[in-house]
Amino acid sequence: MKGSADNSTIPVSQLLSYADLITMSLYAFSLTIPVCIFGIFSNVANILVFYKMGFSSASNINLFCLAIADLLVLCYILLTSLGNHPVFRGAQMTFSMKDVARTGALAYYSFSAIGSWITAVINVERSSCVAFPMKVKGIFTRRVVVCLVAGMVIYQIATGLPRSFGVGFTWTTSPATNRTRVLYRIVNPRLVTASIFASFSIPTMVCFVVVAFGTIFLISKFKQSRKLRGSMTGSCSDEDSSKLSEKDARLVRSVIFICIIYIIGATPNVLIYLVSTAFPVLHADNPFLGNVMLCLLMLGNMFQSISCSVNIFVYLRMGSRFKQTFKKTILCHSK
Repeated sequence: MKGSADNSTIPVSQLLSYADLITMSLYAFSLTIPVCIFGIFSNVANILVFYKMGFSSASNINLFCLAIADLLVLCYILLTSLGNHPVFRGAQMTFSMKDVARTGALAYYSFSAIGSWITAVINVERSSCVAFPMKVKGIFTRRVVVCLVAGMVIYQIATGLPRSFGVGFTWTTSPATNRTRVLYRIVNPRLVTASIFASFSIPTMVCFVVVAFGTIFLISKFKQSRKLRGSMTGSCSDEDSSKLSEKDARLVRSVIFICIIYIIGATPNVLIYLVSTAFPVLHADNPFLGNVMLCLLMLGNMFQSISCSVNIFVYLRMGSRFKQTFKKTILCHSK
């Protein structure tokens, strides 16, 4: 609201008109929905393949858990994209899809943070493998990796559960349609904000920084180690040592690609968080910038959905064992 000379008020119009928001959401959701559907199937395939491969290595445990986290994130993004798509927005339902999105976001924050945490663990593990190849196997054992993942899940339960006590639902009757609907409402804003900050904002930002710097370190150290490894194995004619070296190289390259995909997918949401923190007026309920914020959130979800869906291409390209197990398990190909 803007004050005038005679102390009257006039309504503030949105910077981005409602018609423009609908047009942008039509394109954004039309791309996000098929990506999410593909990502759900691809992550189900990843889960089955890594389960078939077994959990003899810490890497398989990490990638298996990452696929589960990505799957849950994609399910949330798909649900909200379908509900807020202009084609389905006018459907008469006993609940608001906007409220469904806000309710589902309470769980989405935890799934997304767990995925960021697992990616950071994978990055640190491979960085340590390149920097300290003789010691890493004793550090990142299967038990350690399981404890790290389980610890993050416990942390999410401890910090995420309180926000469920800060929200509630009420029944209301629409005067226009005379239909009863369930409405989402926040009864304790401070509790919800503190819970989201502790369970999502802090872990995501820390993990993003770790992955970003870790990937730079990993690439530089990997190049150095490849040169040193080539000079050291030049005097050794053992085929097994060269094969092991190539196996490690493929795994490190896979991790680099996974981390780059994560960075690209998470950057929009990280920037949105930083900007909205610096300028608190930028939120979805703002009468002037609300539509802009909604547009940015759609863009962030689109990037994240792509990031959570394409890891399977990295696995198929870099992992020969994954490819063989994928053919046997998913394609039912015996050879």
